[in-house]
Amino acid sequence: MRCMSEQRTRTAQEGGRRSERRRHVVEVSGGRPGQWTFDVLDQDRWSSLTEEERKAERHRAVKRRQNRRRAQRIRENGPRDVYTPVQIGDRDGWRCVICHSAVSRAFTSPHPCSPTVHHVIEVMAGGTDTLDNVALAHRFCNSDSYTWGQKTPAEARQRLADRVLYGKHGPGRRDRVPDADAVALADEITGRLDDC
Repeated sequence: MRCMSEQRTRTAQEGGRRSERRRHVVEVSGGRPGQWTFDVLDQDRWSSLTEEERKAERHRAVKRRQNRRRAQRIRENGPRDVYTPVQIGDRDGWRCVICHSAVSRAFTSPHPCSPTVHHVIEVMAGGTDTLDNVALAHRFCNSDSYTWGQKTPAEARQRLADRVLYGKHGPGRRDRVPDADAVALADEITGRLDDC
């Protein structure tokens, strides 16, 4: 019995140390994208960070704020279903809802061809997080449609192929020579002319 209580005490102390390490250094206090203002929560840790580490902490604080606001919107929009990208892929036949080309399970994030769940009616526009409002999409197609608007399937396929070939800077970055795997994947993406 004594060993169990000592073990619990040790675990509680270790847990306390772990939570102490995870404390946030900064939080977003206001502003808008590109002009955020931050509150420093731990001045000692903040002063010991390099400029690169401070930039990373500010970025994490902005991401935490965005994730909290998105989760709040999802809760406010109504009921939620529990699902995984694999379940949605099996239901949708592993085809991207945006560019209508095949989605492979082999790719993982952050690869532009990795499978993601796309909300047909965006959460910001009041869409629910339910099975009837989600579909499978490539990671790049999903983010590109959110950022730059909807495109025809042929345009979406071409943009995805450019991302695979030239990276995030697109075809404007001609100094990058794509490898054979990227060229083959881009040919496979653009070779699908069936606009289902």
